[in-house]
Formats: sequence, structure tokens, C-alpha cells
Amino acid sequence: MADFNTHLMGAAAVSGLAATVLVMTGQFPHQAVIGYFVLGVIGGLLPDLDSPTSIPIRIVFATLAVVAGFLVVFTFGGRYSLVELVVLWFGCFLFIRYGLFNLFDQVTVHRGLIHSIPAGIGCGLIATLVAFHAFNASVIHSWLCGTFVTLGFLVHLLLDEWYSVDLSGKKLLKSSFGTAFSLGSLSQPIGTAALYLAVIALFFLCPSPRPFAELMLDRDTYRGVIQRLAPGETWFQGFLRRVAPSSLISR
Repeated sequence: MADFNTHLMGAAAVSGLAATVLVMTGQFPHQAVIGYFVLGVIGGLLPDLDSPTSIPIRIVFATLAVVAGFLVVFTFGGRYSLVELVVLWFGCFLFIRYGLFNLFDQVTVHRGLIHSIPAGIGCGLIATLVAFHAFNASVIHSWLCGTFVTLGFLVHLLLDEWYSVDLSGKKLLKSSFGTAFSLGSLSQPIGTAALYLAVIALFFLCPSPRPFAELMLDRDTYRGVIQRLAPGETWFQGFLRRVAPSSLISR
């Protein structure tokens, strides 16, 4: 199984390539493309949320515990003393960081349903919903957010499958092969069925993907990208004129 740094770099590389293609189309603002890239990297870390020893899950629960503790303090700030508010903050923090964390650890299995293709699609649909309803993003922008989350998620699964191949030559495949890039779990039929039903429900809650699909499947969208796949007769045309004095170029 790939480690945290491999997942991080893999998701960043693929998301960066996809973001570069969007920039080359000239149809998306650079600020939005940077956001897509960040979502792709986050998506590349999501599958390890079912592992209690993974860095992402520890960051998520620690952040959630701190934020929830402060929300409780802000809610009761005008009613209790400083000592009581500190006790409330610590109590909330400990409950989430250790109580809910341990409960989550008990009900999830690493490389279980969270570590599957439908889970990745579901995470992308959730990102689409949040972008559209919570941030009032356009339909195309919302679906791009979800697409990058799913893209990073799938890169994570593929990297885990790649690391299941024994490159040492002792045996072709390791015992973990096939457990990462999966469509569900035969040992958890009810959970798998519930996951698919959740994905279907999320899809119908999302805005219509037609505008996004039409843009992505339109050849005109990538016309400029295709024309610029390879450099012309001169590499980095105009670059030297910008970084070097004209007197040096003339020589």
C-alpha cells in the first residue's frame, strides 16, 4: 500500500495535469482552477479516512474537535464563567477527538466500503452539492469541484493497487491486490447496497450535469489545447525577450 507522501504527490501530479488542461482552454479563471487542484489533492487523501493510523483522519478529527469546542464556548460564552467554559471546551474536544474517533474506528474497516470506487463517486457528488448549494457556485463550477475530488480519490485507489504488485519478483501479486480499486465488498452486501443507494440519491440531489457534460464533450473546448500539445518551430517563443536584455539577444 502506498504511503501518505506517495498519495499526496500522486494526487497533486494528476490534479495538476488536469488543472493545466483547464487553464489552456482559456475558459476558466485561474483562481477557480487553483481551487479545483486543491480539491483534487484533498480527494487523494480521503480514502484513508477509514484507517485510524492515517494522517488525514487524525487531522480531520483534531480539527473538528477544536472547532466544535470553540462553537460550544461561543454559544455559552455569555452564561458561564471562564473556568466553566474551559471545562466545556476540553470536554467537547475529548469527546470528539477520542470518543467519536474510537467509535468511528470500530465501525469502519480499512480498505472497506470507504476505500471503493462508489465511495469516491459519492465524495465527488457531495462536493458538487456543497459547492452548488452552500457556496452558490454555477452548475459547471460545482461539477468540476466534484470531478476533481473523485479524480484524486481514484488516483489514491489506483496507487494502492499499483503497490499491490510485487516488484521484487518473489511473486506477481501481493495478498492486498484487488482490495483497493473495488466496486464494493461481497462480505458486506447490505453496506454495499446502502452505499450504491446513497450515491444514486446524491446524484439526483445534484444539479443537472448536462451543461457540464456538454462543455467537457465539446471539441471546441479543447481546440486550443490540441493546437498547443507540442511546441512550434521555436521552443519557449518570446521567453528570452522577457527575461534577457535585448542587447544580449541581438548578439
